[in-house]
Amino acid sequence: MLTKNQFEVLNSIEGNQGQTQREIAKDCGISLGSVSAAVRELRDMGCLENDRLCVTEEGLKSLKPYKVDNAIIMAAGFASRCAPLSYERPKGLFKVRGEVLIERQIRQLQEAGIEEIYVVVGYMKELFFYLEDKFNVKILVNPDYYRRNNTSSLYAARYFIRNSYICSSDNYFTLNPFSKYVYDSYFACVRADGETDEWCVDTGTHDRIVKYGVGGTAGDWYQVGEFYWTKDFSRCYMDLLEEEYDDPDVADMLLDAFFAKHVDELNARVKRYERGDILEFDTIDEIKRFDDRFIDNMDSHIIENICSSLACGAEEVGEFEQIKRGNTNVIFSFTCRGEKYVYRHPGKGSDKIIDRYCEAFAQKAADECGIDGTTVAIDPSKGWKLSRYVDGCYDFEYHNTEDALRAFDLMHRLHEADIPCPWRFDIAANCERFRELAQESEHHSQFELEELDKAIMRVYHYVEADGVHKVMCHNDMCDSNIIVSGDGACVIDWEYAGLGDPANDVCSYIVGGGHSEREVLELLELYFGRPLEPTETRHMFGSIALISYHYLLWGIYRQSTGHDVGDLLYYWYRYANVYSKKALELYAPAGRLAIP
Repeated sequence: MLTKNQFEVLNSIEGNQGQTQREIAKDCGISLGSVSAAVRELRDMGCLENDRLCVTEEGLKSLKPYKVDNAIIMAAGFASRCAPLSYERPKGLFKVRGEVLIERQIRQLQEAGIEEIYVVVGYMKELFFYLEDKFNVKILVNPDYYRRNNTSSLYAARYFIRNSYICSSDNYFTLNPFSKYVYDSYFACVRADGETDEWCVDTGTHDRIVKYGVGGTAGDWYQVGEFYWTKDFSRCYMDLLEEEYDDPDVADMLLDAFFAKHVDELNARVKRYERGDILEFDTIDEIKRFDDRFIDNMDSHIIENICSSLACGAEEVGEFEQIKRGNTNVIFSFTCRGEKYVYRHPGKGSDKIIDRYCEAFAQKAADECGIDGTTVAIDPSKGWKLSRYVDGCYDFEYHNTEDALRAFDLMHRLHEADIPCPWRFDIAANCERFRELAQESEHHSQFELEELDKAIMRVYHYVEADGVHKVMCHNDMCDSNIIVSGDGACVIDWEYAGLGDPANDVCSYIVGGGHSEREVLELLELYFGRPLEPTETRHMFGSIALISYHYLLWGIYRQSTGHDVGDLLYYWYRYANVYSKKALELYAPAGRLAIP
């Protein structure tokens, strides 16, 4: 084993033949006296030639344990803070100052002599595949990228992590930080110039990290850039991760948080950089400050759509902020010429379940009758929409009576308009389509639905037999689609609109929240403005079951495309199960319907 100074001097000479001892001291960041001492020791060990500063075969053998085996570049994440450009490509594929971020990093690694490089991908993974041919890297797919944090990317690469650099695809190194040989495990850090919410370090002897946590003040050192892990560190970290990977708390952990949890067991030091050596871009505005041509060079269709709709230049668009990364769409706000707007970008797989021409028809009708009125532009062929931002809006509250009355008033106005619509919203047909799409991806639901499906189809025939007059409905009246402000309320996102039972709207509103059975009855009476007749109660209970089942199968399909629907699946399953039974109990005494 070499001492730290012996390693630094030997490594500097191996990489830069012909240096003077003074130049070596500057390169290593140690005193000239320490360099002279290390040179003498290395010559005594046979690692350097006696008459000149040249590494011998013995010296190369001494360096071998410190040789970097490979690099793991993590490129699986969404980078939601870089909306909207991250909707079109992962952040690692952004072009900054003429270079694609991940390509620049791969070139820097290869220039340092590191040829074995693994890129862990997930979100839009196919866009990274070209790197295999262009740079001879290896692609690893992280199947858990959409439901876990970046420890899942480490887990996907667990069989390859040895003496390894662990990198993020979106870092920009102004100077090449990589080396062929590294002495021990480290976390790259820079000094904070003010309050920070980054991962900050406290160090002990020999710069060992003894405490690691979020948040610090000016002068603190925080992690940014690459990590380097030795074989011993990698083995210990990955053994701990393997043991705890299925713990619920670990699913949302960053690799930093997992290290902090085990900081006493994992030995790593700080490698200190100057500010500006390593750049980490969290938002588009940060990239624009570094590269004022960034947006122009990105060839973004989203920016083109905005500019053509508002007759503006790309430089006039800014202050991007993601509002929602939904299960069907992703939505962000931005400003242009002092005005604020909202852009809706279609999510993956939405083209298979949404008729955008039907949506555009319904959107126009809703604008004309004052139910919406926010639309600036909509493109049914591409699925995007641009809207005005509603100032002063607040979160819609299901359990607020005033908000509920506003929502019901919008529904009544829409239904009473009796807008002719050429498209029908058919719950049974939609459910069958969602089921087929999920099966195409070989997705297996966690729910046993055979008996529930039979009950739902019986309810469907009963409800249809009631002969309720069909009108144009929104069919997705959930809280996120109802915008309320001091000036009034409107309904947005008409993707599922079509000719349907008016009960679809009030029932989609009800199943969007965790309402008790008592609250459901209270909401129905609020919608009707009076107590319900028995025939109305059974129809509404049946409609609750149908809408819930429709959402349940929709959610199962969305999960099959890599979207996490979360707890909503269990709400919808419960509503469908409970209210299908309630509806059948009320329908059956009125005369059994013969179903073939």
